[in-house]
Amino acid sequence: MTEKMKTVCVGRYLIDVPVESEISFSGTMLDGFDVVTDKENETSFQTRVEAREAELKASRADADSNSEGGLETARDLDVPGMVGRAFIYGRSRGYLMEGERRVNLESVSVEVLAHMNGLSIALSAKSTEEASTREAEALLARVRIRGEEEVPALPGFCVPGALFVEPLPAHRNEHIVMHVGLAEHPDLSVTLASLAGTRPGPSLLTRVAQADATTSADILLRMTRLREGKRSINGVDGEELLLRAREFNFTTTYGFNWEASGRPDDPTLPLLSLELRTGISERSGGKPVDTSLHEDALLKLWNTIASSIRIRKDGPPSGSGPSPEPSGPKLGAVASAGDICPQSGWWRCKVGSEGMSVHGGAIQYIRKGERMPQALLLPRQTIWQKLKRIQPSIESPEQTAWTLVDKRLRPRTAITVALAPAVMPAEEARMTATDVRSVHIGSYVRTGDVCPASGWWRCEESHALDGTRWFARGSLMPAATFQVPVGVFGKSSGPEVIQRRSMWQLVRHAEASVAARESMPASDGLTPGEPPAST
Repeated sequence: MTEKMKTVCVGRYLIDVPVESEISFSGTMLDGFDVVTDKENETSFQTRVEAREAELKASRADADSNSEGGLETARDLDVPGMVGRAFIYGRSRGYLMEGERRVNLESVSVEVLAHMNGLSIALSAKSTEEASTREAEALLARVRIRGEEEVPALPGFCVPGALFVEPLPAHRNEHIVMHVGLAEHPDLSVTLASLAGTRPGPSLLTRVAQADATTSADILLRMTRLREGKRSINGVDGEELLLRAREFNFTTTYGFNWEASGRPDDPTLPLLSLELRTGISERSGGKPVDTSLHEDALLKLWNTIASSIRIRKDGPPSGSGPSPEPSGPKLGAVASAGDICPQSGWWRCKVGSEGMSVHGGAIQYIRKGERMPQALLLPRQTIWQKLKRIQPSIESPEQTAWTLVDKRLRPRTAITVALAPAVMPAEEARMTATDVRSVHIGSYVRTGDVCPASGWWRCEESHALDGTRWFARGSLMPAATFQVPVGVFGKSSGPEVIQRRSMWQLVRHAEASVAARESMPASDGLTPGEPPAST
């Protein structure tokens, strides 16, 4: 088994296992989000997202209790190269007493579902804040797809099918557990757990000594220590214990452990725990069975696997600038009628004109793998045709050219109210803006500040109507606009909208969006501050 090995990336570490190993993962967590990845096509993903949204909408909270409520917010992701939805649901309220003072508590559940290049990624968290959706999107913006057995060269945190590339946003924890099974030896299992951000307790040998002090002599006589002591593996200091046990049903089993405590504040030095167990019954809850491998073979297998644990040698950090563009067509890509659609999204054709519309609309959602359609033109009806309910149509002999204008899962929704404009300040304020030479993607500014870079800026208020808007460098960042529910002011004549200060985050520079600007639909809050024809 040890003649042919394969390398597996687990978090920030590598380990070698027999090539015939069956590998699975569990307990994946990053920055408090449970992370689940799965291979599926985009159609299956869309169906699952719609079903999940319908399920959350159907759930309701009991108004007379503190139980979790239903869906509060659902919106499309704003992550380049990805489609998906973010859900905020299950608001829960409670309180605790600090002496005689009552402290109210409130939390929500967050679920972010994303899809890119055949891989679905779900990030979810319970008992958190609404702002967690933005934190999840910041993590997803650092995702790179990788092959099943690919060892990535970039620094970051490995999960099944993907890599969260450094520099990652500041985070608290990184957890992942790898499980290894061998088809020819079903009684044997190997587990490697990497738990960064976990405050370690007593060491392995300390716990064993404490357990021995309370264990009966009869059980201790059934245990044989094959090896015990400190063991450093590739520069990682740890402790090791190898046991052979004679079970009550007279079978022989083995339990091998190696553990390194790591440092709670250093993700490159997590708590590492490697375990090998034998004598496991194939029947759930069954009695132990005899180990299928000879002791010498087990020791060789253990030594080979354990000796291979090492931190993954990363390449040079990618810096603090924007992440590389994901693979696949970019906004502005063009495909002709009859071609296979290279990217699911919203495509626009320019064959329509005044008095001549396009059947299905000039902007249509087309899935990857489908054939790009030939636009069917619909001339304006005459009065006689309207009376007879006849709609003439014309099919152009030339192939229709379609331009990719949006990669979102759902269409942009129209904004029917006026958003706060970004006005140009006095000359001295504009001079301050021109002193800024470089502004990184992800930078924040407040309402009233001078816009430091032309581009697309996202409003950080999840309930605001603004969404993502284009602002020119040197203009003053506007306030966020909110729709007022009917009756909120106690009368129907109250204001339709209100505006208040907000934070704005840069998501795309002007240079990156000019290619698709001319064909971008003027909706979802994008009309105010439309970018100029040239920059």
